[in-house]
Amino acid sequence: MHAAKLRPLLLPLLIASPLAVSTENPTAHQHGHAELQLALSGQTVELYALSPAYNLLGFEHEPRTSEEHQVVDTTIAWLHETPLINTLGLNCTIQASEVRYAFAGDHNHHGSEHDSENKGEHESHTDIEISQTLTCPDLDAESLLTSPMGSRFSALEHLEIAWTGPDGQGSLRLERGETSFQLGR
Repeated sequence: MHAAKLRPLLLPLLIASPLAVSTENPTAHQHGHAELQLALSGQTVELYALSPAYNLLGFEHEPRTSEEHQVVDTTIAWLHETPLINTLGLNCTIQASEVRYAFAGDHNHHGSEHDSENKGEHESHTDIEISQTLTCPDLDAESLLTSPMGSRFSALEHLEIAWTGPDGQGSLRLERGETSFQLGR
């Protein structure tokens, strides 16, 4: 329901972004790498993040144990409740959030021969997609921003960030341990 609102605002970003996901994108589904795309308009930020499930969960296969199901539940809840970018004053609030993961909420699944035949495809390339609409009252072109993703997910080595807004567009890369960045040309 909220995703329909997000897509029209993100479309210009996805078209203009050098990180747009495609079959020809060399960074598509690389363990340790994730992408974060931002569209800024006033105090509103529309964001889209894409990461291999391994970076966020520690595995890509369908959750099999109660511990793996707990990891999925905890991670998805965190992704729904935590702004993936924020100002230094931590004033950004989530207005809408959507997390897409092939095995989310699949706790009653008990596998079958058919599943065993087809699970290899999902195991090798399972991604998690996150869309959020944020309101950041103290956001401006000079704001120093933070992302909690690198500190929350230890398997995340590189976070590619691309943005577009009234002051232009740009991109940068946060390395492991880096959490803050500034939008600039």
